[in-house]
Amino acid sequence: MRYLNKSIKIHKKLFTQVICDGTAPCSNVHYINVSVWNYTICKRFYCQTVIQNDNILSNSNNQNINEQQKLDEFLSNPDNKKIFQILELEVDVLRHNAEQVPENIKPMHWLELLDISSKSGRKKYLRYLFTNEKSREKKKAKMLQQKTEKQAIKEEEEEEEDTKEIKYGLAYNSMFLRIYRQTMHNYYNSKLIWAMMFEPKIVFDCGYENFMTNIENHNCAKQLTLAFAANRIHDNPMFLYYCNLNEGSLRNYFLRNMPNLLDKDFPAVVTSQSYLDLFPKDQLVYLTPHCKTNLVEYDSDMVYIIGAMVDKSKPQPLSLAKAKKEDIRMARLPIEKYLDWGSGSTKNFTVNQILSIILDLRHTRSWEQAFRHVPVRKLKETREYLLKRKIYLQSKFLEKIKNKEQTDENQALMRSPNATNFTFSVRKKI
Repeated sequence: MRYLNKSIKIHKKLFTQVICDGTAPCSNVHYINVSVWNYTICKRFYCQTVIQNDNILSNSNNQNINEQQKLDEFLSNPDNKKIFQILELEVDVLRHNAEQVPENIKPMHWLELLDISSKSGRKKYLRYLFTNEKSREKKKAKMLQQKTEKQAIKEEEEEEEDTKEIKYGLAYNSMFLRIYRQTMHNYYNSKLIWAMMFEPKIVFDCGYENFMTNIENHNCAKQLTLAFAANRIHDNPMFLYYCNLNEGSLRNYFLRNMPNLLDKDFPAVVTSQSYLDLFPKDQLVYLTPHCKTNLVEYDSDMVYIIGAMVDKSKPQPLSLAKAKKEDIRMARLPIEKYLDWGSGSTKNFTVNQILSIILDLRHTRSWEQAFRHVPVRKLKETREYLLKRKIYLQSKFLEKIKNKEQTDENQALMRSPNATNFTFSVRKKI
């Protein structure tokens, strides 16, 4: 596809249009309308993406699933109702035993609890919900306290006499320009718009939903959200594609984190189509840790694919199998060449960590700089330090126990009837 850029500046408006020369289907063409205001591209833009599924392009308000109806449909089966009653009884027993259980459990949380087979997993999830509930309560109480304090300060200022002098401070005169949150959002979105027009592309393959559990899908949606945020604030962002994102739990969790995901002006391509339908096969490179070919350097002409997958429970080389099946070029990050890897640590990274590595590699052309996003706990030096510290603390603990046992023995001898009386009166007579 060949790009022809047209720029016309009329009344502070910049219109940029991308047209197709006939070498590629016109469905792959992006039409972008950008308005400039106060030297910041912040108004709006429209991207006619390659999405062909009407369900994906529907309004995000229509995508909210009625979890109560879903739970009622599940409970319509008598066998499922018995399982739910047993689960309710288990939660009540945990609450009676002063375990960390939330007061209010939503239908969506009940459905997730029903999917967890082990009791320890359910306790862990209930502890997670309890922590979130207490965090929300604490945040609400803090906001209420701040509101009360502000109201008290405002009342005190109103009671003071007006000296007709210039007041400085918050809500008064200031020599500094206030930068609002929306201004920052507009600035970051303008960078993404520019990336959509001119920067290389990177693809997230969201087609592993059926191979993950419900909790793993939830974690994967969090990592995709963090990846979008990392790309958004980077000095040199890229054009993101979310491919194979069909209706399911992964998309629902992703929508909870980013409610504007399916909006027409979202600065990324969200589609249920495969990357094979959008890009030539010889232009694709699948990043998988299971292959034997190292990625030597970043090539801006290639489109790198990152598998959106969390496989903590059952790790399998699914990305390798998929790339071989689709006959796509594969590569892995050369972590063993540039990092001294610790024994026993896994060589898997999260989705947002891989994207941060690729972004820094493209920006700096240095693997050493890019691998700063690798967690230090996985490296040999850190693991040896932690092991030495663990041995040192264990030896100190054993020494402390030994000293305590010796002290207890001496005290027992002192309290025995055959022991010598070492009281002050006896020593004085001697």
